[in-house]
Amino acid sequence: MANVAAIFSTLGNPNSLIPLAVKDISSTTAITASSFLTGKEEGQDRLIDEVGTQIIWLLGIPAFKWLFDKTIFKAYGLDSNFDVRNLKNKDVFEKIKKYAPTDEVKKNIEKIGKKQGVFKNVALYKFFFATGATIASYIGLTRAKQNYTENKIKQNLIKEYNNKKEKYSTKYEDKTNSAHNTSFKGVGERGKYSPTNNVNFKGIGEVVKNFAFSPVKNMWILDGAITGERLADSRSPQEFAGYSIKEGLYLFFMYYAGNKIQKMLENRADKKFHKSIGLDARVIEGGKLQKAFEDGSVKNSLEAFAKIKDNSDADIYEFLHKNPENEVIKVAKDSDIISLLEKPKKWYQIFKKPEYTDKIDTRKFIDIEDIKKTYEKIDTLYKQFLDATAKGDTSEKFFEGVKKLKRHSIITNIGTCIFALSIVTPAAMLAKRLLGKDNTEFQTKKEIREQLIKEGIIAEA
Repeated sequence: MANVAAIFSTLGNPNSLIPLAVKDISSTTAITASSFLTGKEEGQDRLIDEVGTQIIWLLGIPAFKWLFDKTIFKAYGLDSNFDVRNLKNKDVFEKIKKYAPTDEVKKNIEKIGKKQGVFKNVALYKFFFATGATIASYIGLTRAKQNYTENKIKQNLIKEYNNKKEKYSTKYEDKTNSAHNTSFKGVGERGKYSPTNNVNFKGIGEVVKNFAFSPVKNMWILDGAITGERLADSRSPQEFAGYSIKEGLYLFFMYYAGNKIQKMLENRADKKFHKSIGLDARVIEGGKLQKAFEDGSVKNSLEAFAKIKDNSDADIYEFLHKNPENEVIKVAKDSDIISLLEKPKKWYQIFKKPEYTDKIDTRKFIDIEDIKKTYEKIDTLYKQFLDATAKGDTSEKFFEGVKKLKRHSIITNIGTCIFALSIVTPAAMLAKRLLGKDNTEFQTKKEIREQLIKEGIIAEA
């Protein structure tokens, strides 16, 4: 049961990269498979692009951030685990120091407090470095992939031509050998067909500040850059049209539709079934909240939080530390809204599953608004629970209904996006190709064939 809850919690977490990865893998598999239908070379070209991009997409930013932490942050003697958003509110920052989980952490936080300007700049540079290096890696992959594909097509066309001849002269042999090492600079001029070459990035600094510290929002910027690069580096109108369809639907279903679908399903569960499913799946399925509902202890927790929920952020932050047994705080911890201090590991335990203490890691950012929303969700669910049990429902029946609705919402959300990305998107791209006039052949291959004929390396069939 715990594993099932963890799976649904991960897939339903809007701040986790796992749901994005699931959608991306399904998209990559389908897009690559459909590309082989229009030709082996195009399929291989797409395979390198999609799989290579996926590896860079998933590992690039975390890897470059880790590298920055181990070099630049270490050189400055600053704790890279401290979230720069903790410096926004000076009163909250004082509480963060006060409730630091260890003396060492407290000392590091005090050091950051004295060098706030430096820390903010280094944190922002970390974002620029990680994102920029990842984008540069993708550009490098694109260049290498295009060169590989063009050379492979060139070799295959020459081989096909020579196989049709019973004999070929030294003249052809010489040209063939030289052609293997010749780069076709004029084939599929990169960027020739793209309207994105003169994009104005004015004011990007302000946008970055709002996106730099969320893993999912990091991906928004990265995917936006990848989309821009793919369109700008398109080798033909055919490739540009394909990427336009693919990237447009991809960005829509990866970052917009999923949240909207989840909200719609949550509203439906609330209005039609009178069951709120906004809480984390681990909380809904874990059993602890159900027990607190049954014995009525949650009521005291809700009343206690209600008294301070309109107070300052600093007051609420202090409440988190002084009331560890409050159900609102417990749920926030179980939902990873409040991060606990991880137990130290030896270097050889790098792949070991993290273990946590019962102390709050004050270096991590705690969104007070999320704490308030957690209170509201528990309060709504508890009122629905009281209404249902007053009408004769058992606690087990009520929570079983909540669990089923929660699971259904996650499956529907992920399933809809996967269907759109792995069925609708490749079908639209394939239809655009097959229905277009003289558009079924891989355009890059067609251009290389024409150039080889023009240079006399092969003859027209």
